[in-house]
Amino acid sequence: MLPSTGTWKKKREELKSKRTPLFETYKQNPNDLLLALKIKVIDDEIAECTEHMQREQITSTTSKR
Repeated sequence: MLPSTGTWKKKREELKSKRTPLFETYKQNPNDLLLALKIKVIDDEIAECTEHMQREQITSTTSKR
């Protein structure tokens, strides 16, 4: 069984809360490439969650018709 939209939303919010302090640190030291890479990985995971949520929304809208 696939996770529900609520599960994806919760995971996305957790990822955003992990990303925020990393980005604040990165703003102070923009030459830290390892930190930039960590932020990119989190951004990719956030995008994946968003994509899953959008697909589920489209599926539920389509199935209601």
